[in-house]
Amino acid sequence: MVQTVNTLISGVGTTLLLLVLALGIGFALGVPLGILHVYGRRPLRLLVSGYDAVMRGFPAIVLLFLIYFGIGSLPGVRIPSLHAAILALGLRSAAYQGRLVEGTLRMVPAGQLESALAVGMRRTMAIRRIVLPQALRFSLPGLANEYSIVLKDTALAFTVGVVELMSRAKFLAASKREIAQAYLLAAALYWILTQLGLLGFGWLERRARISGFGSGRR
Repeated sequence: MVQTVNTLISGVGTTLLLLVLALGIGFALGVPLGILHVYGRRPLRLLVSGYDAVMRGFPAIVLLFLIYFGIGSLPGVRIPSLHAAILALGLRSAAYQGRLVEGTLRMVPAGQLESALAVGMRRTMAIRRIVLPQALRFSLPGLANEYSIVLKDTALAFTVGVVELMSRAKFLAASKREIAQAYLLAAALYWILTQLGLLGFGWLERRARISGFGSGRR
């Protein structure tokens, strides 16, 4: 039992690495995508809507296989399995986070942007300094949900050879015939990581709440 737990825990570090980097890529791309959804010119809005439709239109495992087995099989191209998993999960998360940011940007009263423009502030500066900070506060509940989803999606990485939590569970189930025990313990670890993350986002939401302006919940 102890050895099984230790083996599973040895894969948690890679799972967290996948999670953090995928969410980071998703956030770095999702914020500009959300801004373009709301404030971009029509050609740019169509472009980001197309990206959104593609990334959200098929399962994450298909995108992972396209990157690792498809692009990675091209002449002169070699994509390590870990990098492929991070890229696939990050690009997919960006589409969801972009829509999340779009929704929270629309929650900020339009009059705030209009007032900033009326006093001579440039549009980009007004969005960056006035609208976006509020929108990001409002997005915390949605980001918590995205954390939970991406954490579970990291389990797909074992299909391309990444040695993470799910891969360790599969190894234990195959080598020691501890099928039920291995997968139940893996499920428990995923649950613990999920709850810890949700607690962290809940703390951030309380700290970032704007006094007198609601909780930012949708």
